[in-house]
Amino acid sequence: MRPATVTGILLLASTVALAGCGGSSPLTETPPTKPVTPAATGLLGVAFGGQQPVTGMTLQLYDAGSGGYGTAATGMLKSTLPQTDSNGNFSIKIPTCPNPGDQIYLVGTGGDPLAAGQGAGQNNSSLALMVALGNCSGLGSLPGLHMNELTTVAAVWALAPFMSGNTDAYANVGTSTNNGSGLQMAFTAAQEVTNISTGTVPGSAPAGATVEANEVNTVADLLEACINSIDAPGPAPSSSCSDLFSDAPSTAGSPTDTITAAMNIAQHPARDVPALISLISNTPTFNPVVSGPTAFTIAIKYTGGGLSAPAAVATDQSGNIWVTNSSASTVSLFSNNGAPLTGFPASGATLPGASGGIAIDLTGNAWITIPGSNSVVEVSNSGSLTTVSNSSSIGMNQPTSIAIDGGGNIWVVNSASGANSVSGFTSSGTALGASAFTGGGISSPVAIAINGSANASCADCN
Repeated sequence: MRPATVTGILLLASTVALAGCGGSSPLTETPPTKPVTPAATGLLGVAFGGQQPVTGMTLQLYDAGSGGYGTAATGMLKSTLPQTDSNGNFSIKIPTCPNPGDQIYLVGTGGDPLAAGQGAGQNNSSLALMVALGNCSGLGSLPGLHMNELTTVAAVWALAPFMSGNTDAYANVGTSTNNGSGLQMAFTAAQEVTNISTGTVPGSAPAGATVEANEVNTVADLLEACINSIDAPGPAPSSSCSDLFSDAPSTAGSPTDTITAAMNIAQHPARDVPALISLISNTPTFNPVVSGPTAFTIAIKYTGGGLSAPAAVATDQSGNIWVTNSSASTVSLFSNNGAPLTGFPASGATLPGASGGIAIDLTGNAWITIPGSNSVVEVSNSGSLTTVSNSSSIGMNQPTSIAIDGGGNIWVVNSASGANSVSGFTSSGTALGASAFTGGGISSPVAIAINGSANASCADCN
């Protein structure tokens, strides 16, 4: 029997995972030609395109912005920017951190990808690679870096919700001032996908987590043909880059670098899939790949934590992930990086039946539907249980999906055959109406959400 899993998608909640499955696999890349060792005062590393170094690539360290989503990041290297040498190696003096917790990433642009095989002194102005480094205070303790297509894919797919721009999107990575933790989690996710010191899959994924290497390889191979090409006369993008850019446009037009093209794909993962797949070589650099994908998403699958037919998921204010188990009277709990935490209930406590839907209120309490007992359980952030049992006024009838409005009122859909209703009640269990709400086209409702006016809207209301 396959273990129960919960999948984290490095993108938007509405994306669909790539078809196929797979774990990590060794790559055929050759190692750096010079040893790369940690340094307390500098970042040492190598830039590769496919299996060959990129020489003469210009490097910049960026400090992700805090002025809003997709706002400008700050280039930390102010004087002459360093470049990779004839073997693709680089050494960067670590600048002073504006704030220890600022999130830092490295970008390399241009240069000669030796895999293009056109002789020394060539250039690819469309080439852009990226690696997510994390907290500024930790730069001095990082191992030697290996920046390539895989680290670029991991960084872009994790940071896509924080990126913007029709060109040079790598310079526009930012978040709002009150979501620094969300950005930090994205950087952590990027390093779970790839090992930044070896440029391979997986990275620092916790126990019980499996990175879908096939998915990462597939997207890396999409970019590889453009990355390992040189400018056409002009200079102008190579035909490989022109094809990639025309198949991965933004709303404002075609991109001009591989990171921006990757961002466009990450933000629109189901768009133009056949055209993009056709860009992959018949002998892909990164293997294995996904056969017949329907969307370019990247997933991390988590097991353990007592998962048993997981049904619904919610995230609390601390970034912890709550998962209800439809075949057990339990709820599984994971940290924001996927590590299993002590599940609920603990210490012998028992939910009054298998759990269904879940929602987190503004004070961090979890509300869980129990379809079999027509009840909803409130789990406080201190671990205590309060059960809201059914009554004639509330009219719960196999409650499944649940949502909480801005006033703390609880809304559930009733999934029993013929129920065709939605129940609403206050956090103290007082019904919002004389009975469950019907009419308005409600028919076999399966999901519910709250809009900006605190109105409940159900899904599949035929």
